[in-house]
Amino acid sequence: MKKLIILAILLINFLSYSQCPAPSNVNLINNIAFLNTVELSWTENGTATNWEIAVVPDFNVGSTIPTNAWISVTNNPFIITGISPSYNCYAFFVRSVCSLTDVSNWTGASTLGCSITAYNWFLTLSNDNFLSNTENTTLQIYPNPTKNILLIKNNYEIEKIKIFDYLGKEVLTQTQNNKEINVENLSKGIYLLEIYLEKEKVYKKFIKE
Repeated sequence: MKKLIILAILLINFLSYSQCPAPSNVNLINNIAFLNTVELSWTENGTATNWEIAVVPDFNVGSTIPTNAWISVTNNPFIITGISPSYNCYAFFVRSVCSLTDVSNWTGASTLGCSITAYNWFLTLSNDNFLSNTENTTLQIYPNPTKNILLIKNNYEIEKIKIFDYLGKEVLTQTQNNKEINVENLSKGIYLLEIYLEKEKVYKKFIKE
C-alpha cells in the first residue's frame, strides 16, 4: 500500500529575487516496502519544464547539501527507483532548470526513516551550497530563539504568515497584525516561517524555547 508522506519543506530564499524560482510543495508517495520506488512531485513556480533531482542516502548529522544533480527530468511527478531499505535515511532535493545557465536554489525534503536528530540537522542547514547570493536581507525576524513573541521587520506589506513544524505540519496561520506573532502556545523546537509578500514568499527558520 502506498503511503502518502507530506514532506516538511526546507526552503531558503524560495523566490527571493532569483531569476529562476525554486519549486515548492514537495510531496512523496512511498512504495519502498514492495517495489523500492518513490514518486516525487512538486509545484513549479515559474515556467521551467526541466528539473534536477538529487538523492542523498544515509543522510545524517554532518551531511551537506549536494552541489550536483543526481538526474535531470522532464516529468512531474517522477518515479525514483532503486531506493534501498538498507539505508537509514534518504534526503531528496529538487531544483528548476530555467535555461542552460540558470538553475534555481534547491528545495529540500528529508524523509524515509530519518531520525529526529538528522531531521533537525536538515532543517538547520545554512551552508553556502544552499544559500543564494540574492538572499532577502530586508526582512528580519527577532528575537530568535524566542519564548512567546516573534517580531518581523520588513519594508513591504505582509499579506499572510504560516508556520510549519519540523514534520511539515501547518501549526499556525495569521493574516492580520503580521509584524508580530504570538508563538507562546507552540511546543519547543525548530519551525519554518512562510511569509507572503506582494510578489514573493520568504522563508525563515526560528527556534521556540
